[in-house]
Amino acid sequence: MEKGLNHCYECSENCKKGLLSKIKPYGFTEFIKRYGEERLLDCLEENERKGIVYHQEGINGDYDDFSDVEQLMEFILTGKR
Repeated sequence: MEKGLNHCYECSENCKKGLLSKIKPYGFTEFIKRYGEERLLDCLEENERKGIVYHQEGINGDYDDFSDVEQLMEFILTGKR
């Protein structure tokens, strides 16, 4: 907000402040920086058809069970672990 940006992915810094300290928001932000917002939405839609869920219990879902951002982004792209 201080920089006048609407989304974290618009920033060129590699930031892990606030929500970005968690793997899912950080991974999704990095995914959009690399592949774009439309590609993320397309992948999420395709993965949902495969049974992959964003929120399963509370705020956690299939995209939360990662410790490596590259593995998370690969999962977003392919729907495979």
